[in-house]
Amino acid sequence: MRTILAATLVVLALAGCRYMRDDRGLFVDARDDYLDAEPSKPLEVPENLSGMSIEDSWPIPDLANPNVAARLYPKRVPRPDVLVGREFDAVRIQKLGARSWVVLGDSPAQVWPQVKQFLADSGVGIGSEDPPEGLIMSEWIVVRDDDYDDVVRAAIRDGRAKHVEGGGAAIEPGRDRLRFRVERGIRRGSSEVHLAHVRAIGLADEESPAIPAVETEVITKLAEYFAAGITDGAVSMVGREIAARSKAEIVKDASGYPSLYLNIDFDRAWATVSQALERAEVVVQDADVTGAVVRAVFPTAGRRGWLKRIVPGGETGVNARVVIRVERDGDDRVVIRVEEPDGGRTLPEIAEEVLITVRAFAA
Repeated sequence: MRTILAATLVVLALAGCRYMRDDRGLFVDARDDYLDAEPSKPLEVPENLSGMSIEDSWPIPDLANPNVAARLYPKRVPRPDVLVGREFDAVRIQKLGARSWVVLGDSPAQVWPQVKQFLADSGVGIGSEDPPEGLIMSEWIVVRDDDYDDVVRAAIRDGRAKHVEGGGAAIEPGRDRLRFRVERGIRRGSSEVHLAHVRAIGLADEESPAIPAVETEVITKLAEYFAAGITDGAVSMVGREIAARSKAEIVKDASGYPSLYLNIDFDRAWATVSQALERAEVVVQDADVTGAVVRAVFPTAGRRGWLKRIVPGGETGVNARVVIRVERDGDDRVVIRVEEPDGGRTLPEIAEEVLITVRAFAA
């Protein structure tokens, strides 16, 4: 009799628990409600506004490989990218060899109008612009030896002087032009501004060799202008078209293993990885420039499964020894992969965390 009573109580208890956890019970479990979610109706734009540029401010990105999500779904929802909580320099001049450019924490839509305003404040007109390519070309500029009336002409004059003082050829009378290229940065939401100096001798528009010292001076003045925050808050709808091609993209293969693709040349990619690890304070054991391999000790989150959910901060101080391999994938594309020290694949979670950190701390 006691056995029958005990069995009955167990059945009732299980049924009660199921009732309390069900959507119709006392405690509603909404964790799987997204499985039944349906897309809402498309936005209907009134006819009188059809000519305006209207787009989703928070678009849902397409999955590069939907089969990866399907394999884990619905028991394990695909994780969002890891966020790295660290402040970065708002304005930074980045150099690689003879090249230099400005890196900013703002989006191209914010940077575009600031570059144009930088020229306007110096009384320099816009010769042409191409938003999809991110190009702004100034008008031809005539600079006199005693011309310090504005920042742009002063920078060009100072650059000429440094060129001659450094042993360069004498500067013939002529005209100058500045070509700015606004691009997406490697970090999400960031931008880059590159500059090319153009010279023309005499009245013809035929271009002569650029003067690197002029480019350096103008880049410095442009960075100071951005840092001053004179036009903060301006956003250009035209500028939102800039550089649709992302410089950095994490792509997962059919098994869910990630790789980081950088749409830049190899030399810059290698420098980017090295600098990102340094800024992230990752311990680098060895950097083989010839083999393009970095051996590092990466401080992973190290909290997975039940321990992460039950004990906040559990398994702290867990480090992963990884090999970061940089490989060419075309003339202007590089792929970065994370491996175990013995050459095998590391855990996808660790690989993703390493790659996201590299992207987040890159410049």
